[in-house]
Amino acid sequence: MTNRGIIAAIPTPFDRRGNLNTSALEQMLSFLSRAGVHGFFAVGNAGEFYALNKEEKVEVIKTTVKAVGGKLPIFFGAGAASTKEALELARMGEAEGADALLVIMPYIIRPSEDELYTYYKDICNATKLPVFLYNNPSVTGVSASARLIRQLSHIDNFMGVKDSSGDFALTMEFIRIEKEGFAVYAGRDNLILSTLIHGGSGAISSAASACPEIAVSLFDAFEKGDYEEARKQQMAFAKLRQLFSLGSFPVVIKEALKLRGIDVGMPRAPIAALSDAKRKELSDCLHEMISF
Repeated sequence: MTNRGIIAAIPTPFDRRGNLNTSALEQMLSFLSRAGVHGFFAVGNAGEFYALNKEEKVEVIKTTVKAVGGKLPIFFGAGAASTKEALELARMGEAEGADALLVIMPYIIRPSEDELYTYYKDICNATKLPVFLYNNPSVTGVSASARLIRQLSHIDNFMGVKDSSGDFALTMEFIRIEKEGFAVYAGRDNLILSTLIHGGSGAISSAASACPEIAVSLFDAFEKGDYEEARKQQMAFAKLRQLFSLGSFPVVIKEALKLRGIDVGMPRAPIAALSDAKRKELSDCLHEMISF
């Protein structure tokens, strides 16, 4: 499994009645694959994992694995507020063919560092898949420390971090961990280039599901040593991310995909659709940045 590149954190498509839309999921995966993304993250925050039941999560990962056909790695969101549920999800993701697990820290509760270590150790022991910690303190209320990540890195199949903390000094501490194959991914879309420059592996990005061309161009330019082009693409991608403020996450991603001809439906309630004025603002910005 490659540990470098742009991993698209994909939304979960629904039809007009709010049921899973697997044909739209397949269409979206094909679109993103053609755009050159390097992998997928299914059933994460952008995928509304909190609003899916177990059967729906199984259907999403099954459909994704079948559609991708082993051509790109698939990360499966196995995060939960309890160890019991996280272990069930970890085993389910492995059984259904995921290539790695991305596990957000427990939410609502605020575990101690020792409790977090045990939580991730138990998940790692329950699966043969690589396990990645998803650090998103704005959602969970708890941030992973460099000490915790170093401690976890001694577990064989604990293989990295998606850092959405926005604390780049902390991201750099994660990058400093010396372990073969250990990957640190940017979770903040305005920090992708900085993460790459300092030795990170890429990004796991929800905005990349809406505009994969920009994210992939950023990564490709960096890999070629064209840092001015990479900086240009980073500025464009940061502008796209700012549009998330038009509505509640992840509605802007879904509205952007619809504007691009892929109707993945709306998020589940209580998240509402954008107003006509905000949808036009989104459309105008997308047309400035890309051709479609």
